[in-house]
Amino acid sequence: MRMLGSILWGFLVLFVWVGYTHAEVEKEALPIIEVEMPFYGFGRAPQGEVVKHEFRVFNRGSASLEIKTVSPG
Repeated sequence: MRMLGSILWGFLVLFVWVGYTHAEVEKEALPIIEVEMPFYGFGRAPQGEVVKHEFRVFNRGSASLEIKTVSPG
């Protein structure tokens, strides 16, 4: 559950940043990030069990998108 909360927090921060860059698109060419399924519920997992999920991320902008850091929220 802790990992799920961390992931959701990380995506919240990401979406705030995306909203900011989307507002600036008219001024200059910028990357626009789109996440196909931004939230994923892992359900219940025994403590210590590794859970995995792949998030599909797309750049819908006209500039290169750099993802420099990824970490659970």
